[in-house]
Amino acid sequence: MMQAEYEFDVFISYSSKDKEWVRGELLKRIERAGLKAFIDYRDFRPGAPSIKECERGVEQCRKTLIVLTPNYLKSGWAELENIMAQTLDPANESLRLIPLLKARCEKPLRIGALTHIDFTDGADLDLAWRQLLAALGKRAVSEPPKEPRRERWFLAHPYPMPPHFTGRVAERAMLNRWLESDAGHPLLSLCALGGFGKSALVWHWLTHDVQPGDWPCIVWWSFYEGDSSFDRFLAEALDYLSGGKIDATEISGKAAVRELVQMLHEPGTLLVLDGFERVLRAFGGLNAAYQGDEAKHENQDRDCISPLAEFFLRGVATLPDLRSKVLLATRLRPRVLEAKGDRLLVGCRDVELEQMDPADAVAFFRAQGVRGTHTEIEAACEPYGYHPLSLRLLAGLIVSDLQHPGDIAAAESLDVSSDLVQRQHHVLLAAYDSLDLSRQALLGRIACFRGPVGYETLKALAVPGTLSPDDRGGASGQEGKSK
Repeated sequence: MMQAEYEFDVFISYSSKDKEWVRGELLKRIERAGLKAFIDYRDFRPGAPSIKECERGVEQCRKTLIVLTPNYLKSGWAELENIMAQTLDPANESLRLIPLLKARCEKPLRIGALTHIDFTDGADLDLAWRQLLAALGKRAVSEPPKEPRRERWFLAHPYPMPPHFTGRVAERAMLNRWLESDAGHPLLSLCALGGFGKSALVWHWLTHDVQPGDWPCIVWWSFYEGDSSFDRFLAEALDYLSGGKIDATEISGKAAVRELVQMLHEPGTLLVLDGFERVLRAFGGLNAAYQGDEAKHENQDRDCISPLAEFFLRGVATLPDLRSKVLLATRLRPRVLEAKGDRLLVGCRDVELEQMDPADAVAFFRAQGVRGTHTEIEAACEPYGYHPLSLRLLAGLIVSDLQHPGDIAAAESLDVSSDLVQRQHHVLLAAYDSLDLSRQALLGRIACFRGPVGYETLKALAVPGTLSPDDRGGASGQEGKSK
């Protein structure tokens, strides 16, 4: 069946054994050129017979691209797909079937008669990419487009990274898998207790692991900052992603949300919403910065303060064909992401971080200058459940211990938890108690401010001698969670 108009530009037919190159490079290059691709792992409808989905792909795509390798020729499904494509145009007069030779193989006669594009080892890949994009209807350039730069990302509230950030390899790998391979879950809720280091983890991952070439449009937004409401996020994100063409103040709130969600249907955008619990009723009050995690929260406490926030989350977690991603870093999972029976909405994935990896904890202690064997350090960390903030405080006290400075043996006489059930409260109290009186007084005055303040303001409020030149970088009020 020939169609005058097609829903997709190209159906990619390949062997699942070649998926690393197909999904990791071929698909991305095709879609970065502005073409709409149809590929099995993402576009086959759940529950539909695979043979019907193959037929739909061939019929609704203007071109069918077959990735020829020895694996492909051994695949019965791949053979079925290219036979379907040839059935629509047996002589390939419309050049609807495009063979891409990725690895040398013995092509069947019906395919061998067609001119292929050579992507084998040793081939002129620059020429191959030009030929492929031209065959798919795009004017190719002599060189691949230059990679976007991180400077073009919209990092509204840059996170002030603490020193000696270490490891978190397993969590970063999990985030990478979600970002690159989990097409079924455009929204990830990353939950952990306060002090776990969610913000530091996600910021480090974003600035070290996420590639601008694959994700040219990034929004980092922290709800810990003073003037960072969801409405403000909505307006700023729309302005950035539309290139200044959409002014959220000129349309209704729901219309603005619809515009933002519509943009997420195209690939290449990642929204990172840090401190999302501040958008929820449980942490939305003026005392949010002082609330611990030990209190039990009712379901309504996990409702969003802003109806627009709930409308946005529900849209991201339920609408089909979203190709961009949204990451929430939060203490509590928003209730709007749950269906009946506490099940998650189809487009949402939830990951709860429970403890720091022991190997990462050992590496962190050694980076802080703590001496001790691997086993000794793990034994000192274990009573605190490998909670990152607890371990940071413990390491600091070990380094400054008067009897055994820097020696893990000092941990035996230290206790930064008091009551492990209420660890998150006591670890902050212990940190506060470790300050001298003048610095405690300064911290109390800083706590009066809801938003960032300049260094000169703090200096005017400070007890004489409290602020040293070394404090200047950390006293600027940039880290909302410290206020």
